[in-house]
Amino acid sequence: MKTMKYISILLILLVLGGCGEKNGINLSDREAYRYDRALQEIEQVEALCDALLDSPSQEQIEALMAKLEELDYDYNDEGMNVATMQYCDSLKMRAEFCQERALEIAEYVMLKSGEVNLVNVPEQLFTERTYYPVYLKKGETLFCKIEATSSLTARLYNADTERLIKSYQKSKLSESVVISNTGIYLLEIVPQGKQYASVSLGVRPVSVTDIYNRPTIRTEKVECKKGDLGAKAVPGVVMRKCFDEPRKFTLRGQLKAMFSGNAKALVAVPIPAGATDILYSMRIATSESSRIGDGMFHDNLTRSYKRIEFLGLPIYEKSTSNGLLNTLLDDNRPIREEDAYCNMYVFRNQSQAKQFQDGTKRAALLNYDVDYSTIGTQSCNGRIPAKGAKTIYLAFENERMRYTNYLWVEVETVVPNTVYYRTKYSVN
Repeated sequence: MKTMKYISILLILLVLGGCGEKNGINLSDREAYRYDRALQEIEQVEALCDALLDSPSQEQIEALMAKLEELDYDYNDEGMNVATMQYCDSLKMRAEFCQERALEIAEYVMLKSGEVNLVNVPEQLFTERTYYPVYLKKGETLFCKIEATSSLTARLYNADTERLIKSYQKSKLSESVVISNTGIYLLEIVPQGKQYASVSLGVRPVSVTDIYNRPTIRTEKVECKKGDLGAKAVPGVVMRKCFDEPRKFTLRGQLKAMFSGNAKALVAVPIPAGATDILYSMRIATSESSRIGDGMFHDNLTRSYKRIEFLGLPIYEKSTSNGLLNTLLDDNRPIREEDAYCNMYVFRNQSQAKQFQDGTKRAALLNYDVDYSTIGTQSCNGRIPAKGAKTIYLAFENERMRYTNYLWVEVETVVPNTVYYRTKYSVN
């Protein structure tokens, strides 16, 4: 029946095309352009149909279906004579016939080949748990093939419900699963140590149109709980404020301090158990006016940390001063005033800190941490390792003779913790 239908359509096209040429065609420039473009698209689709029949492949099917989406012809018959309308009708019928034939050829090739490849991983070394997401529709059949050098664990999950569909522990696997719900599915590969394996996932679609319009799967890293599907442990940190409000100090000039006030200040920073570092922000100014950014050190650090989470996982290395903490500090340096500076000393001993505060000894004669103390510093931030201390003392001194300095000091403690992330999958 279909063969007779195609023969009838072809005869009609020949008759209409012949009549059009005999009776004179009068196409406007716009309609002539649309006609020529549609004719070119039809010829391209016909060529792809022939190529698909000669050498069937998934790539050929996808190319044909993509080109078929572009094929669309219609015309405006206003002002046309009968011969011109017949001429355009013949091309419109040819386009419809071409579309129908292309779909039937694609479906025939698809059914003959049996499956469409979705994932093809040639032999590679697996060292950790790995996931392969695929989008599947209800009624489709998923084909899973795995070849490994030794036994490994393979699990198929519905990513939307996180329900386990199938589980295998083999070195060679060739299984098929009929999909009962439309959604994203995950193939989990769990190697036994380090081992080589190849993985192939294919699908038998319900409809030929499902070959080329399968949605793209998007991925993003999201925080999760231990034990969630795909959860991965990552070294991170928790940052906690040491003071509810910024500590504000007035450091009088040396000359003025002889009569009133003080050119020195000291703040004790309590270190909670497990903390490895403190992060501080020190703003020095010649005016006692506050800035809008004062008191925002914790919020700004948290915002930077979340930005790092968005771009990639926050990795904290205890053994080095580089990395995550330095990145957070670089993002949140206070504004400097050229004429505002003072000395900052770090004490780890209460007795030494008290002697500085009482003025019984000059700072140069006291045992302060040379590595993290700074002389003549302007506004800055920094990191001080806790080294097991329960309290760290930050001491400040204005060595200038005449001018008063004003300080705003904020301090955070850093406690390492384990954060869990997983990959979230979604479709456009």
